[in-house]
Amino acid sequence: MAIGMVMGIRTQTRSKVRRGHGLLTSLLLWLLMCSVGLACIHSAPHPVPQALSRTDKSTASVWVGPWSSGSWFAADRSGEGIILQFLPDGSAAMLWFTYPTANEEAVQAWLSAGGGRVEGDTLVFEQVLQPVGARFGADFDPSEVDRQPWGEMRLRFHDCQRLTLSWNGIEAYADGERELIRLSALDQVDCNQGPTLASTGMRSGGALRSKSGAWFELSRSGEGWVLEELADGRTLVYWFTYDLQGRQAWIVGAGQRAGEQLVVDPLYRPIGTRFGPDFVAADIDLAPWGRLQVDFSGCNQAQLQYQADDPAWGSASREIHRLTDIAGAPCVDVAALGDAAPQWVERSPTPAPASSELAVTSHRGHLYALGGFSAPRSFRRYSPDTDTWTSLPAMPSGRHHLAAFGFEGAIYYVGGLPLGDGVINNMSYRFDLDSQAWSEVPELQSTFGSQAAVLHGQAYVGHPDGRLQQFDPRQRRSRFIAAPNFVERDHAQVVAFLDEIWVIGGRSPETNTVAVYSPVSETWRSGPSFASARGGFSAAVVGPRLFIAGGEVLSPGGAFIEPSSEWIAAGMTSWRIGPALPLGVHGSGGSAVNGRGFHVGGSVDAGRFSGATPRVFELQWPNSP
Repeated sequence: MAIGMVMGIRTQTRSKVRRGHGLLTSLLLWLLMCSVGLACIHSAPHPVPQALSRTDKSTASVWVGPWSSGSWFAADRSGEGIILQFLPDGSAAMLWFTYPTANEEAVQAWLSAGGGRVEGDTLVFEQVLQPVGARFGADFDPSEVDRQPWGEMRLRFHDCQRLTLSWNGIEAYADGERELIRLSALDQVDCNQGPTLASTGMRSGGALRSKSGAWFELSRSGEGWVLEELADGRTLVYWFTYDLQGRQAWIVGAGQRAGEQLVVDPLYRPIGTRFGPDFVAADIDLAPWGRLQVDFSGCNQAQLQYQADDPAWGSASREIHRLTDIAGAPCVDVAALGDAAPQWVERSPTPAPASSELAVTSHRGHLYALGGFSAPRSFRRYSPDTDTWTSLPAMPSGRHHLAAFGFEGAIYYVGGLPLGDGVINNMSYRFDLDSQAWSEVPELQSTFGSQAAVLHGQAYVGHPDGRLQQFDPRQRRSRFIAAPNFVERDHAQVVAFLDEIWVIGGRSPETNTVAVYSPVSETWRSGPSFASARGGFSAAVVGPRLFIAGGEVLSPGGAFIEPSSEWIAAGMTSWRIGPALPLGVHGSGGSAVNGRGFHVGGSVDAGRFSGATPRVFELQWPNSP
């Protein structure tokens, strides 16, 4: 059961559940699981405006993603479990709270691992550690923490509720395999329901305050807390530390959130059984330990106070900081985001020749502009710090109407139509920024006119029919996500915003609608519509804000430029009209670097390939860099 056995206690009683009561203890543990809502009760789903479609998980292979976060346990081993955290960069962290082997002096054990990588339907942790050596409280010394190598671990997912755990540990723990089921589903990261929404389909600002993740005190590396916020307002807390003799210890509890405060009373320290074949759930002693209070002062900092029942463990107040974020559950300070009015500021133009229907992306502090009419093989880098452009090695195959994205030291481009004197093909390519060399990426299928975005270690490439191509650059594999409806998305923009993928506008005909894809639930929904339908425009996510600018409309009466800009921010429910572009264009590109959003190039001639401009504009909000 893992922590579910202690997290749902509603009374303040301090009486122990003694070991040796067999069936009575097991029954009580099950009832506690039900009371916390982890194994028996499913809360009602959040309202979802106009659900568009759902990815068919029954026939598709499992793609491990942010939905994997949470606690997992074996149904016949109530009292130990695995905590998984799927991180924003697409890697994973793991903690296994369990018990020592029969020959060890300790009464609890825990294992940790970071850098988990996705291999198909499996999370792989190659270096699992067992930290030992430090002592609890005032005697804690981070230099005494000995992170001993323990082994490796694999978690193969069958779906978002079941997985197979296998491990290869040190001799005392040996090798093994175990079937696990989900114990906890984190608020906003539940595979069976989407995030909390406003009526327009925008994520609710009140729900963009997730504190789920790992926390620690900066001067006490080697111990810390894991918080798991549940949808019903409660938070599970795991405390991984050491006892007074320097042996591993873990403490658990649950409390109700009240604004920016969390109180957990009581905390428990389960003891009494052993690892592996010597594990007996009925022997577990749910020993009350004390209480804990956390007062958050923002998304990444809090004051934690604890009081142990046993004076030997003492009490203290600690300033703690966030160590990990959970993919799909962002924390954003939405105060005043919608109050400021942005303005355009002109920056250095792109080198000649100017281009339109180009791709623009950003990576590691720079902006990159690729291809387009008039300069189909051009590859240019912009430094916002110096406001300068540099030309890079030419693209192997010149293109217009292409898409591009950056990932882990490389720039990729995909799709478009061949143009110029390069290789004539529809191959996708990757440019390694260190070696300055191009290579082919055959796993990326061609597209036309739509753009791409990266989220949680995955690239999402738009297609004119509204589909998304999901591409994993680390594994070099891809799949298609079916279009949500019959709205065509030629010349649409694809961005990663508030931990989801937004497919914005496009044609034919031009639309002002937004389709939002959630990697957590693998579902589509309608997002907030904007004022002016358009295709072939720029878009950029600037921190907690998103803007679109320019574009064109190909109407029966003739084509025209749409010069307006619109923007939306976390905590808002609808778009706002921004300043018109100083020069109305279509076929432009946009991206953001270090909190600064840029609009690049395009054509002043609606419905034509001529009229390219090199002009570059930055959309600035007050107090932006």
